Amino acid sequence: MIKFFRIFFIFLVLSLGIFAFFNPAKTQTNILRAIFPENQNSEMIINLSSKFSSKINVLIEAKTPHECERLGAEFLSEIDEEFFKVKKVDYIEGFKFYEKYNRNFLSENTRQLLLNKDYETVKQQAFERLINPIGVSMLPLEKDPFLLFTDYIMTLSSGTSTPINNTIQYGDNYYKYMVLEINGDSLSPTVVNEKISKLIDSADKKDKIYLTGVPIHSYYASSKSIFEINAICILSTLFLVGLFFFYFRNLKLLLPALASISLGMLCGYSLVSLLFDKVHILTFVFSTTLIGICIDYSLHYFVEKDINKIFKSLTVSFISTSCAFLVLTFSQLELLKQIALFTITGLFCVYSFVVLFYPLISKRFFNDYQRNISVNIKYKKIALALIVCVVLVGLFNINFNDDIKNMYVPSKKMIQAEKLFAEVTNSNFKTSFVVVEGKDIQDILQKEETLAPQFENYQAISKYVPSEKRQIDNQQLRKELYKNALNDYAQFLTKEQRKALLAEENNELIEYDNSSILSELMFSDNKSLMVLYDAKTPDLKGLDGVEYIDLQKNISEKIKDYRNRCLTLLIPIILSLFAILSFVYKNPLKAIRIILPSFLAACFAISVVGLFLKEINMFHILSIFLIIGFGLDYSVFRASGVKNSILAVSLSCATSVFSFALLACTSFKLISSLGIILSVGLLTSYILSLVLIPSSGLEENKESM
Repeated sequence: MIKFFRIFFIFLVLSLGIFAFFNPAKTQTNILRAIFPENQNSEMIINLSSKFSSKINVLIEAKTPHECERLGAEFLSEIDEEFFKVKKVDYIEGFKFYEKYNRNFLSENTRQLLLNKDYETVKQQAFERLINPIGVSMLPLEKDPFLLFTDYIMTLSSGTSTPINNTIQYGDNYYKYMVLEINGDSLSPTVVNEKISKLIDSADKKDKIYLTGVPIHSYYASSKSIFEINAICILSTLFLVGLFFFYFRNLKLLLPALASISLGMLCGYSLVSLLFDKVHILTFVFSTTLIGICIDYSLHYFVEKDINKIFKSLTVSFISTSCAFLVLTFSQLELLKQIALFTITGLFCVYSFVVLFYPLISKRFFNDYQRNISVNIKYKKIALALIVCVVLVGLFNINFNDDIKNMYVPSKKMIQAEKLFAEVTNSNFKTSFVVVEGKDIQDILQKEETLAPQFENYQAISKYVPSEKRQIDNQQLRKELYKNALNDYAQFLTKEQRKALLAEENNELIEYDNSSILSELMFSDNKSLMVLYDAKTPDLKGLDGVEYIDLQKNISEKIKDYRNRCLTLLIPIILSLFAILSFVYKNPLKAIRIILPSFLAACFAISVVGLFLKEINMFHILSIFLIIGFGLDYSVFRASGVKNSILAVSLSCATSVFSFALLACTSFKLISSLGIILSVGLLTSYILSLVLIPSSGLEENKESM
């Protein structure tokens, strides 16, 4: 039977390995994909967030406008034009377009006055524009005596950020503002990072070129994190080598240990790729850390050298940990399902490898040398009381921060660049959106025009191309104005000129062109996007197919919901562990005593973070599952009563705590959050297993219960 299982295991691993090789999973890096369940509303938020995340802002500083232009031209000549598209706006052609259809446009303020037939105010405002010494007329007065077209053109840029490709004077310097768009939707993150790295190098070669935007932040965060994680992997490996040499004086034992972990990760990755179209990067972050628990299985065998002595402990550990993560599959969130499947599959693979193949390891593979390590904690009651006090105080002082920005802290260089960019381009405002759905473009434009009076500062297609209905209304309102006020107001025009204005025909109507630069304000074929700046929540009553989205608020609400879902899963996890351990040991009190160290350790770690770091984020909560998964093994193996189990647990705890303590030193806040809480939680779980479980295990101490 054992031979059959060995052959089946080899066949299973080879099959999964071949599948993974020929069908590599696509990696999902968008963090919002990990937070939002798949539904129409979530897709809108994710796509809306991604829509403006491919732009790179370029700000060139110089002492003169000419120097700005020269540096800008040099910089653009060095970039990869196939990958980076320079966003351009032809202002001359744009003005010609508006000039041709000038009678179709009215500013919102003037339009309201004309609707109310307040011609006196219109004349007064027109006269003020006319005599303004710094004012300009976009059209000859004989064509636009009330300067209505000038009024409309001026409102297009009022209150918005600085137009791109402009040179701006700010303080004692001049700044050239440009925008690059990445043409890399189908490229891998590695290629994107390589292109952005060259772009940053090109900017650094020249003095005072600032790059901002999501791609730049992503590059700095990912490249620095990759370097730090690689360094941590090297240090952790060296620590593991040193530990094996110190305790076993036998580095050959590293080979089966690393082989088991590698097989576990391979099987977990392969099965997740088989069942999911894309594997989220956070699945690897969480699951590969939990696979580290598998070193426990190897260490226990190397210490005892007899599978029969540890078989029950290994089996109970595997079943209880797997069932704890099995609960995650009942969540509605794909990330938790992926983590659960990856972890359970990896644990099963390592457990099977240790049970089936480790007994085949020749006795000559082991050294007779083995250090004796004794671990004992004095003042156990004081230690337990101290931990409980911290838990009670800390849990009542927890503050949750669900802002996604809390998970990433940019460098000082990036903070300064973003601050300068906001000041120079006048873009330091809060952005929100209104998504407008309609049966066709005219329906969409009319809905936008109904909403527009609620906003002072916004961008929308209807602001630049009115609906056909609005154009007809504007032409009629202009005629009414001329009929009622032209002769009285425009005495500076000849009688013939006034007569020509009164007799002029309507312009032809203009239609929205999908090839226009305004197409980026289209969310999809039947949805448009109104971009609002520092706007209050609009009144959408009476408008169907219109949705207001405050992106930061919506994401925070989703993260909060995600966090609450995770917390509610803890109850069924604890109950399932209690049921399994009670069944295995035939003793509910024993089950409670085994679960208590890891549960208290998770509460203690959260309390410490709450007391000293003040804010708890979503990834702190997800770490609770890892602490319970890791910490449960410490209790199970110690409760087994096997002679040398405490030594193996000590070695396992040392490797895990060391690795996660290194993670706590990383600059990326998301990863450091994991490192801090996991290192504190695992060390506490180990200490509590020593405090709450007798040294001879629970098997031999039933009377002490």
